[in-house]
Amino acid sequence: MDKYKLLENAYYGTGLFENGKGLRKHPRESLENYQDRQGLAYYLNYTGSIVNASVDPIFKDKIKNTYNGSAMFQTFLNDCDRTGTDYQDFCKSAALHAKLYGAVYVVVDNVSAPDATRNEAIQNRSLPFLKFVVPSQIVDWEIDEFGRIIMFKYREEVESGANVKHSEVFTWTPDTWSVGEGESVVTGTHNLGRVPVVQWLSRNTDKKVIKPPSEFLSVAQANYFLFQLCSWHTQILRDQAFNILTIPDQGEDDITIGTNNVLTFPMEATHTPGFIAPSADPADMLTNQMDRIIKEMFRMSGLDSVIGVKADTTKSGVAKQWDFEKTNKKLADFAVRCENADKAIVELYELWAGEKVGYDCEYPRDFKINDVIDSLTNAQLALELGFNSTAYKQEVLKKVLEAYLPNLQPEIYDQIIEEVAEALQNEARDGVYEDGEVNEANEDK
Repeated sequence: MDKYKLLENAYYGTGLFENGKGLRKHPRESLENYQDRQGLAYYLNYTGSIVNASVDPIFKDKIKNTYNGSAMFQTFLNDCDRTGTDYQDFCKSAALHAKLYGAVYVVVDNVSAPDATRNEAIQNRSLPFLKFVVPSQIVDWEIDEFGRIIMFKYREEVESGANVKHSEVFTWTPDTWSVGEGESVVTGTHNLGRVPVVQWLSRNTDKKVIKPPSEFLSVAQANYFLFQLCSWHTQILRDQAFNILTIPDQGEDDITIGTNNVLTFPMEATHTPGFIAPSADPADMLTNQMDRIIKEMFRMSGLDSVIGVKADTTKSGVAKQWDFEKTNKKLADFAVRCENADKAIVELYELWAGEKVGYDCEYPRDFKINDVIDSLTNAQLALELGFNSTAYKQEVLKKVLEAYLPNLQPEIYDQIIEEVAEALQNEARDGVYEDGEVNEANEDK
């Protein structure tokens, strides 16, 4: 099966994992039994949770950014893809696809006939817009000796109705664009001087590799095997879950056994009825294998110390700290890639729009989960050290605000810092005044 289709199916739980479509038939299994297994199939979707856990912490809070007061750029941020998608939501979706497939490509396109004035452009939403292209959509490409993309061709498929699909092929070069194939091609020029495509990589891979391998392909494959194990496990439970009643009998009479019947036997009988149970070993073996596969999926993704797996009580505090540092480093590395892609997208917007917006953004680098009570306790202990420094106390306050009010509006945050700084200065001034009065009183004595 195509690896990109497997990744997509594993993440969304579709395709192979719907209605048991991806179950393998046993060599000597009857069609009736196979179809019955398909009807009972279920999918434990760990791929989606693992991929999300590699992206969600980065976009947990609003990304810090600054830009000038351009009304046109603000309109773009509020609706960056012409379907009402907020820019940060678009970036998060692009980041998820980059993580899942190994890379994603953001195309910064523009309307074919821009409006004459900025007001008209804002009113009619005649602005640059974004769309992302996953590796399976890429038809062809060219790169120069420096690894820069100089031709990018991709196929876009659109569902325009319940049973209506059509596709278009888009081609970009540093100064031209085209839509269509063969004889039905519409072409045009642009003055960007570069291909308006941003490469968004999942990890540190060669930028010249347009379709890098996904770091989660092994997770998707393991999840597919887990899907098979779950089906076998269900079959054993269904076929062997109930004990079987055994009684001495010549087999000459028909006997109906059930919860509504009574089975009698002679008092002097030497062989009383009893139950025999199927061996639980096959079911136990499958259960252990399922648990092992689940644990391995989180280990391979580097998240075994974060979610989904029972804590290892044998690990020392230092070992657990190293696990956290490894996870934090992985998230921080991807956050840097997201930040660079974010800035590159806005840079292409500026080329299309013909305006400089002074854009800058800062993605988080530390993903430690702060315990509010611990943070407040540590802040209190820090103040009790008695350092008589206004700057020191302000830094302690910032730590408190980050832990207790992480989503505070920037203007409110600045106001609190200013008010506390003023209060500390007044307190220091009053302390100097009181010390002066005490010294004068001592001199009078």
